[in-house]
Amino acid sequence: MPKKFSAATLMVLAACVIWGAQPMFVTFVVREFDPIPLVSIRYFTVGVLMLAFLAYSGEKLLPPRKAWLPLFLMGVFSVGGNNVSQFTGLRYSTVANLTIIASLTPAVTALLSLVLLQERLHKVQWFGIVTSIIGAVYLISKGSLSTIINLSFNFGDILFVVSMVAWALYTILVAYVSKYVSAYSAVAWAGLLGSLTTSAYSVATGQFALPYDLSLLAWGSYFYVIFIGSIVGMICWNKGIRIVGPSQGAVFMNLMPLVGIICGILFLHEKFYPSEAVGGLLIIAGVYLTTHYNHAAYKLAKYLVKRRRQKSLTNS
Repeated sequence: MPKKFSAATLMVLAACVIWGAQPMFVTFVVREFDPIPLVSIRYFTVGVLMLAFLAYSGEKLLPPRKAWLPLFLMGVFSVGGNNVSQFTGLRYSTVANLTIIASLTPAVTALLSLVLLQERLHKVQWFGIVTSIIGAVYLISKGSLSTIINLSFNFGDILFVVSMVAWALYTILVAYVSKYVSAYSAVAWAGLLGSLTTSAYSVATGQFALPYDLSLLAWGSYFYVIFIGSIVGMICWNKGIRIVGPSQGAVFMNLMPLVGIICGILFLHEKFYPSEAVGGLLIIAGVYLTTHYNHAAYKLAKYLVKRRRQKSLTNS
């Protein structure tokens, strides 16, 4: 069992490193290729390959009628809302900002679950959500009060927030659609439906093109985004989480901003500002409180009891 757990831990770690580095490779591609067809081709390829795998493994391919609408919405949110916004945002902002803002997702997912699913939140979770939001605002405003007052945020950072909210909505839909289809089938059909919808939009607006004249760097990066980021990363994550568990896996996700920042500084010559460090720490702290509220509440209660005992001993 320890060896199995160690192997699963390495798989989860590998997935987080792969996803943390992915924005850097996306940046190399969007310098030469429009984000909308890039995303459409990516998810069409992944969807077809996953459906072929499911057919080979003998799984029923067509989802039941009740699953089609949520699968379609999952495709719109994940392919259009998340990926197109994210990839377009990398034309205007940095890899570091993307990975830090993306780490807000668990806190925003908890907040949206409260609104849409009427799930109850612990007081510590509320504190974590507020802390994360303050961190995000501080990060995208670069610590400038005038930027907040005048609403003069970086366009790329705004798109990163849109992509993060879209992914949170996608995550909520996953819980509903899992009643009808397997996790792999949901990913395949959502990706395929999302890619077809995004392709239709790009054709209608005259933006669709095929990547025939990319540089070697862009082609290699595109291969990474399609096969390493989408398939290898997802397989490592899914297999590792089965043994490690979702709560342990969430801790590893905090490595993604660090990987993104290191890649941006080393390979894209991005600068890392103090406001990004402060905002990132607030976001990560808030996400930890939101996802590990039971542990945080226990530690806080234990600390308060200890203080009361010390105070009572001092008074006596």
